[in-house]
Amino acid sequence: MANTPKYDDAVLRVLGRGSRFRSCREILRDLDRSNPSASGPPSLSTIYRTVHRMSQEGVLDTIQSPEGERLYRRCRTPVRHYHLFCRVCGEVEEIDQVAEITEVVEKIQGMSDFDQVDHTFELTGVCPRCLSTPHG
Repeated sequence: MANTPKYDDAVLRVLGRGSRFRSCREILRDLDRSNPSASGPPSLSTIYRTVHRMSQEGVLDTIQSPEGERLYRRCRTPVRHYHLFCRVCGEVEEIDQVAEITEVVEKIQGMSDFDQVDHTFELTGVCPRCLSTPHG
């Protein structure tokens, strides 16, 4: 198995500080364009392992696209937060109502026999810009 930590810096450079989430295929394509090497780019599976680990470590934000694909971007804050994702253009707005969501999760845990309950929470919609643009 490849040593995926060696690609962390390259993945972070590709993702930059932008707000757009990117798929593993986009990351690999941009990595190959920005850093062509004699040994070639890492494999797609290496990119998947790298971004999965980095998201588990809190370095990358992750959301699921409407098509079901995992998308990644550089995390802007070390505290837990949520995203509102435009299904049309991919614009993302951060949601700060963490306490309210955590309260619901804790209530559900208290009503069940489960322990160490964790959660993901993603909202999708259509942003104001896309709503005002005729799609034809």
